[in-house]
Amino acid sequence: MKIIFSLTTAFFLVGCGADEVAVEIDVETPENVEHPAVFVETFDGKLSQFGQTLSKKRYAALVEHQGELGSKAMKVTYQGFEQGSYRVYAAANLPQPALQYKMSFAVKFCDNFDFVLGGKLHGLGPENPVTGGDKITAEGWSARLMFGPGGTLRTYVYHQDMKGKFGDIRVAEDFRFIPGLYHQVEMLVSLNSAPQLADGKMVVSVDGAEIIYHDKLRFRAKDTKASLINKMIFITFHGGATPDWAPRTVDGSYKAECAYFDNFVVSKVI
Repeated sequence: MKIIFSLTTAFFLVGCGADEVAVEIDVETPENVEHPAVFVETFDGKLSQFGQTLSKKRYAALVEHQGELGSKAMKVTYQGFEQGSYRVYAAANLPQPALQYKMSFAVKFCDNFDFVLGGKLHGLGPENPVTGGDKITAEGWSARLMFGPGGTLRTYVYHQDMKGKFGDIRVAEDFRFIPGLYHQVEMLVSLNSAPQLADGKMVVSVDGAEIIYHDKLRFRAKDTKASLINKMIFITFHGGATPDWAPRTVDGSYKAECAYFDNFVVSKVI
């Protein structure tokens, strides 16, 4: 489906940790859509600072004719090593922190993609997201996705009432990514309305069909601007962090897999 965009100007903070910088960029905003966009990266035309940052990563590359409509896309190479596959990470700080946002992107795993035990996919977070088994903080959380064995999909959520050290999951029933085909992934994140309430949720749809409803979440224990949805997080790799997560050839040597990503949109929920 063709999307028509109009141009506005906004300030974005983009980067990773201490490397975050403020830049003024043109933001493409879809016209005539139900949810007004606050961030768009199609990888066509002028790249946002986020797109430029991502394209310079060692295992990411902007490629021609691989997008949803034969346009440009971001190719990620999943190079196996002893901790799974190498991480590809970039983050865009959203111009308007909010209690609720909808994020969407398109993904096509390459033919015969080896999902192994699974790995991470993108999501949303506060000013200081909690990931990687780090201790949860009152303002810290993260809401991301994971691909699983055989191309399954699950949520991966760090929140105040987690059962263990790592994020809680909820697996989609009767869904698998089909390598070689584009899938449109959409996730709605709605934070808990007050620190003491577990009324947050994460709703995931693929190709227009709702497949995961992960509710009763208490993302944050403080009602502050820093605890709101502040960031879009692009992160993908196999893992886990041990060799059994890594893609390998039949002789046991580490191998590389690939996927294409296109049309990232974060929009308000009205």
